[in-house]
Amino acid sequence: MRLIRFVPLASVVLHLLLVSFVRSDEYRILFESYRNQNWDLFSIAADGSDEKNITNTPGIHELYPQVSPDGSQICFLVDTHQDGKVSRSLWLMNRDGSERKQIAEQARHPTWSPDGREIAFAKQEFNRFSVKDYVTKGLYFYDVQTEALQEHPNDKIEHIYVPSWAADGKWIISTVHGGMGFGHAIVGIEVEGDRVVDLKIPGCRPCVSRDGRFVTWSSNDHTVEMADLSFSDQGPAVSNRRIVHRHETLHLYHPDFSPDSKFVTFSMGPGGRVESVGPGTQTEVAEMTGVYGKWDVYRKEVGSEAEPVQLTKNPDTSNKESEWAVAP
Repeated sequence: MRLIRFVPLASVVLHLLLVSFVRSDEYRILFESYRNQNWDLFSIAADGSDEKNITNTPGIHELYPQVSPDGSQICFLVDTHQDGKVSRSLWLMNRDGSERKQIAEQARHPTWSPDGREIAFAKQEFNRFSVKDYVTKGLYFYDVQTEALQEHPNDKIEHIYVPSWAADGKWIISTVHGGMGFGHAIVGIEVEGDRVVDLKIPGCRPCVSRDGRFVTWSSNDHTVEMADLSFSDQGPAVSNRRIVHRHETLHLYHPDFSPDSKFVTFSMGPGGRVESVGPGTQTEVAEMTGVYGKWDVYRKEVGSEAEPVQLTKNPDTSNKESEWAVAP
C-alpha cells in the first residue's frame, strides 16, 4: 500500500521555488561530451532539459567551455590529432557558434576576466603534447577586442591548471602542482604583480563565484567543498570550509558555481586510469581533459542535505567540465 506523507506548507513552497528556478530560462549549463567518437560542446537548461549540441563538428574535438560574463561568447579548447601527434589550441566563438577563430596555440585551461575583456590561460610547457594538466609554463592574457597577447610579468609561473579569475580583477585562483616552490596547492596569483599566495587548502580545480565571495574546489577524489573567500592587502584567504557533496566510491571533480552562487555543478563517475577508447581520447586518470570516463554532470543546491540532481543521462558517454552561463 502506498503511504501518504503530509509535508509542511513551508517545504512545499520551497520546493516550488526550486522547481521554478531550475526550469527557468535564466541560466544554461555547458559541458563537454564524448559521443559517437567525438568531443563536442553541449548546452542544457539548469534542470537538465533542452539539450543542444552547440558545436556539432564531427572530427573536431572541442573541450572545456568557458562562457564570457555576459553570456555572449565562449572560449574553449580544441584537440587536433594528426600523424600520431596531438596539439591543443584555444578558440573563441560567439554563443551561436559564429565568428569562430583560434586565438592561441599550445594552450591550456582558459578563464575570463570579470569584465569580459580578457582571457587568461597557461601554455603547455614543452612542444610535445602531454595530457597531464599541470605540464604548463607561464600565464598569458588575450585582449578580446584588440587580439593582443601579453605574458604575465611573473615569468616564474609554471605548472598551474584550471585558473579562475576573481571578481575584483586583481587575483586569479589556480592549482599548482610541482612548481614555484609548491608541491601541490591552490594559490592566488596576483594579476599585475609577482605575488603568489598559498590558500592553504588541499585539492585542486578551484572555481570562484561570480560575486567573488566564495570558492569551490575538489578537496580530494571524493569530495567537493566550498569556502568563504576574502581579499586583503595580504592577498586572498579562505575561511568557513564546508562540504558541498561527498561520495564514498565515485570521484567528484570540475565544480562550478551558478551565477547566483545558489548551486554547484560537478562531474561524478568512476575514477582511476582510463584507456583511450577512440579518436580524440587520451589514456590517463578520468578527470583530466580529453580523457573518456563514464561521468555525468550533477547539480547540488548549496547547503542542502538532498542528493544532487543528475543532469546528463546518456549512457556510454563522458560528460564533464560543466560551465554555467546567463541565457541570452
